[in-house]
Order: sequence, then C-alpha cells, then structure tokens
Amino acid sequence: MAHPPLLEEDITALKPARKGRIQQGLEFAERVGIVSALRPLHDRHSAALTVLAYHRIMPTDALASYPFDPELISATPAQFEWQMQDIRRCLNPVSLDQVRAHLDGRSILPPRAVAVTFDDGFGDTYRYAFPILKRHSIPATIFIATGYVDSGEPFWFELAAYLIYRVEPHALAIEASAESFPCGPTHPERTRSLRRLHEILKNLPDPERLDVLAGWTRRFAREIAHGAADHSGPMSWAQVREMAAAGIAFGSHTVTHPNLTRLTDAALDRELIDSKRGIEEKLQREVGTLAYPIGNRDSFDERVIAATRRAGFALGVTYLPGANPLPEFNRFELCRHGIGLGTTQRYFRAMTRLPSWIH
Repeated sequence: MAHPPLLEEDITALKPARKGRIQQGLEFAERVGIVSALRPLHDRHSAALTVLAYHRIMPTDALASYPFDPELISATPAQFEWQMQDIRRCLNPVSLDQVRAHLDGRSILPPRAVAVTFDDGFGDTYRYAFPILKRHSIPATIFIATGYVDSGEPFWFELAAYLIYRVEPHALAIEASAESFPCGPTHPERTRSLRRLHEILKNLPDPERLDVLAGWTRRFAREIAHGAADHSGPMSWAQVREMAAAGIAFGSHTVTHPNLTRLTDAALDRELIDSKRGIEEKLQREVGTLAYPIGNRDSFDERVIAATRRAGFALGVTYLPGANPLPEFNRFELCRHGIGLGTTQRYFRAMTRLPSWIH
C-alpha cells in the first residue's frame, strides 16, 4: 500500500515535540542573561566534559512524507551549521582521542570541552554533516555498525519503521508478544506503534529479532519500494576512508547493532572484535572507542563492559544523559546529550554552558 495519507493532526504530530517546562525555563534563563552570569561559577566548581550525540543530519522539508523514523533526525543542515559555529566560537571542541589521553594521564582537557559524536553511520552524515565539520574544523567521532557499511540496506530499526508506516493495521506480529502493529491507520497511531515495536525488538534475543525482520522482509517485499533505502542508507567504506583522511575518527557500533546484553558470550565477543578489526583493517589505524547500541541501562552491563575491555576498547560510550565530571569519570560509561529537532539555539547554549547543572 502507499504511505498513509496525512491529516492536519498527523502533520502536527511530526513536528518537534512540545517543549517541556525545563527547556522553557532554560531558554528563558539564557534569554535574560542568567546562564551567562552563572557560567563562571559553574566552570570554577563543576567542570565537565560534554559529549553531544547525533544520529542524522538532513533537511525536513518533506517530513510529512518521510518513510522512516523522524525521531532519528537530530538536526537540519542549517541547525547543525549554527551548532558547530557556536561550538567553535564559544567552547573547546575535542576528539575522543583527547578524552582518552586525558584519562590515561597523558594530557589535560581544556576548559569547556565538548565532543561531537554520531551513531550508526547514515549516509547523510557524510552528505550533510561532514562538510560542516570540515568548514569549522570540528573533530568528531562516528560510530559505525560495520555490517551495514556498503550494504545499501536500511538499518534493522529503520526497516521496522518503514514497514510500520506502509503496511495495513495489525499486519506485523511477533510470536513472543500478544501485540500486533501498527495499532491503527493514522500517522500518530503508527508512530506510537513504532515506539512500542522498537521496545519489543530491542529486547528480543538477537537470533529471534533477526528472524522476525527477515520474515517481514520476505512477506512484505512488495511493500518495500525500489530505492527506499536511499532515504535511510548507510555510508560506504569509500566515504568512511575519505572522512578519516580529513581527520574524522571512527569507532565501533558493533557489526549488526544488537542489544549486547541479549547476546551469548561468544556472539558478544564476535560483535565487538569483528567490528573493531573490520574498521582497523579498512582504515589502518587503531579503534579504541565503542558506542553501545541503544545505549540505555538495559543495553550494557558489567558482562558487556568486561567484554568491551577484553576486545581492546579503551572507552565505552552510552546514551545516558548527563555531563562527565572532570577531572575523572567512568571511561566505560561516558554520558551523552542527545540532540534533536527541538533543540533550539537558546536551549543548546544553556545546556552547553552549564552542562553539570543542566544534565
């Protein structure tokens, strides 16, 4: 079937989420100068490393007909341009290699340090973010799921999103769950269904998740339009090499982007070791940083951290919100602040100027 028609309330639902009271308060504080007034006090007593997390940088002029997950769009090119300008002008951008050197005692991070990171390795990171990063000389780290690089196939979570927005209500079923998706025909219903479906898929044992998605791909092959992956495809190894040559760092996001806590010990080691080795062979340089797929408290634990150390990684990056207090913090639980379309200029300034207090 075609992408479901959008009603006026559907289009409204696609816009950035309504601001919460905290964001509204911070924007007010930034506007009237409170943030600037408090910044020296914060820097003296609460110094921290801020790590920003992005997924996709892309235009949103066709968002109403966008066939994948709109919540993975972190910023438009114009928003990202402004954010990188602000970082270069008012903060001290650092690489994760510098963070590692700081933790190893080989150097000291500058005040107001901020690191820029990307997850997954979408092609639009190369198309839209890379030129902006180069223009402002911003070091960045891109965590790639190596099994998708050069594949031309959408990431599994994006395939699930694509199907949610295409198939008839209740067409997607999972044996381990009594629920079926999407729960209704409208765009808001499909979006709510996607959040729930992702929650279920992320917590399935990896073989079961792969079997479910493979079965849906076969069953709904006619629903997957030719060239659909062009909207949400991964980057190529040629693009990875070009970016690396220009100073962009690459880290591991595993091979297939599973929930690492749901893997056997052998499968966990393969995901970590094979991804690390694959990037190192392609780029001929060490890979020392891993971003745990999903990144919440349910996606990494002491067993995963032990395997991360065993595989040779020196840093482990989460998706837990928060700043990283200086001079020391847990090198295998780096916190990050996720950036989204609703991140206004005033909010961005507030949370990067007072990271320890706001996070």
